[in-house]
Amino acid sequence: MERLRAARVRSGLSQSEVAARIGTTQSAIARLESGASDPRLSTLERFADVVGVKLGVRSEHSRMSSLEFTAAQIRRSLAEHDSAEAFRQVVQFVDDIRRADAAAVRRAVRIEPESTGDKRWDAMLAGIAEYVSRGVGLPVPGWASAPGRFLRRSWFVIEDIIERPSPGLAVLAFASSPPELAARGVLIDRTSLESV
Repeated sequence: MERLRAARVRSGLSQSEVAARIGTTQSAIARLESGASDPRLSTLERFADVVGVKLGVRSEHSRMSSLEFTAAQIRRSLAEHDSAEAFRQVVQFVDDIRRADAAAVRRAVRIEPESTGDKRWDAMLAGIAEYVSRGVGLPVPGWASAPGRFLRRSWFVIEDIIERPSPGLAVLAFASSPPELAARGVLIDRTSLESV
């Protein structure tokens, strides 16, 4: 909206003139420019056309399908003591990236995400970076092999998620954890990484 407002000012049009040309009121344009309304895309397109700019719409999908974004979501979930939601974010990333080509995977994992505040989740993200990279034949990003991305003791993720010991599920995780995660001490049943 800041760009559209700047374009309106540069074009010498008042809010009333723009409103008249797109079939709305001056007060609606004022709310639009102030961010006080949630306009339809068609309204924004008409506004852009009137002020002589091309409206570009960028998908949030690329930002959301990155380990940087996923780490931020995990950090937020952990701050709320919600390990299940943190893990859901990992599964969502894997699910989103599963349909991507090698170039999209490279973009999604190339930048080292900020720490989640928990070494276990940081190790998991490194394992996920390797897991999805190998899935499309890419080399492992260098940051994912840093010593701080490996745990000294095994972590059975499912026990954090269900908030209690579960020997049966731990054995399953031990037996079927993807090697990219197991090598880092992160043990989770491979099927848990698939959304349903």
